[in-house]
Amino acid sequence: MQRPPRWNGGWVWVLGLAGATGVSGCMRTVQSSETSIPGVAAPAVRSDPTNPIGAVTGTAAVQGFLKAAKAQDLQTMSAIWGTTKGAARDQMKRDDLEKRLIIMQCTLTHDRWGFLDDRPRLQTGGRQEFQIELFQGERSAKTSILTVSGPDGRWFVEDINLLPLKEFCR
Repeated sequence: MQRPPRWNGGWVWVLGLAGATGVSGCMRTVQSSETSIPGVAAPAVRSDPTNPIGAVTGTAAVQGFLKAAKAQDLQTMSAIWGTTKGAARDQMKRDDLEKRLIIMQCTLTHDRWGFLDDRPRLQTGGRQEFQIELFQGERSAKTSILTVSGPDGRWFVEDINLLPLKEFCR
């Protein structure tokens, strides 16, 4: 199975998906936090209150990111989404960051989800790829989430294959 091209690094792909899938209606239901400043105390969704950036493991990054997406918690999503350089919110303009997070949040809307494998697939550069299945009402879709270790050994969600989830954001 061939994997679609990644959008990490440029992060422009998410905006292209918005136009292709017509997810603009999703933006009405998401409330943005006004405190997306690094160093602000972590919301209750986070599993590691001592460090509000990233997660302790790749598994925790996936769990925290999906929990935040379900809760429409853009601040927590911004603290867990990133690259080997750290959180995306420390690397992007706020407007661009919020647009991408809103699209991901809408696309990742789910009632429940689960890991498909007991452990992640190891990828180049120490990345971990998790196979998951999301459920929304009668719908279900399988996709992958790639995590990467960043500064201070913290883990970030680097890439999400959103194409199989395009029907989730309606």
